[in-house]
Amino acid sequence: MHATLLQKKSSMKNLFLIILIFVTSVFYAQNKDVSGIYGEKITETFNPKGDYLELKSDSTFIYNYLGKKYYGNWELSQNKVLLNPKIKKQFPKIKMRESRINSDSITIKINYISSNENSDHSKNQDFRMATIYFDKKGRYINILKSPSIRQCGWAPIIRKQKILNNDNSVQISQKDFSQIGFMTYHLNDYIIFTRTSKDSNFFEFDIEDIQEDQDIIKDDFFLIDGKSLFYPNKKGNKNLMRLPLTKKKI
Repeated sequence: MHATLLQKKSSMKNLFLIILIFVTSVFYAQNKDVSGIYGEKITETFNPKGDYLELKSDSTFIYNYLGKKYYGNWELSQNKVLLNPKIKKQFPKIKMRESRINSDSITIKINYISSNENSDHSKNQDFRMATIYFDKKGRYINILKSPSIRQCGWAPIIRKQKILNNDNSVQISQKDFSQIGFMTYHLNDYIIFTRTSKDSNFFEFDIEDIQEDQDIIKDDFFLIDGKSLFYPNKKGNKNLMRLPLTKKKI
């Protein structure tokens, strides 16, 4: 009986090794098929000075974006090329407080707390912009520290700008609403806050931001379709407003 148990354990171990070798072989075959250099522009010629993503068969990548190189590991999951999927993104913490003040307007105040305030001052972040909507996404304002002027043709136009005054607040006309949607940098979607009192007209937002690491890509992805890598939009679908990266001949 003891020998039978040893045989069963040995058989299970051998089966596990076979499955592991098979799965590894499949992943290697997939990586080998997808691996290569994907660059911008329609031509098949590779331009090392442009934006490109090199997917190596050993599951590492080099991503050249706006003249800066990023490194890490990639995986293929269905139609997604995952970049550094094990390095998870962090998100800022947002809190809202509401109260009543003597005013006929709605006041929005922003308290920005950078997570790296005690680090090198040259690397400190600062508040740039937040988008707030009232009940419906069409009823929104963009709150900025300073006015945003469109610098190039492909840059988005920031509409309905409200610029923070000296006490980091803005005033808007009185509105009837029950919820506030809040979006700022490093968030994937709006955070929804419920208005607890219809008499509240002062809304104070605390943004405890994260340290932005400019050298590491965290849990990002491209959508692969044939020989092209597409940038995703906010919904995770192909961003047709940006040219994809296409596979190049070296």
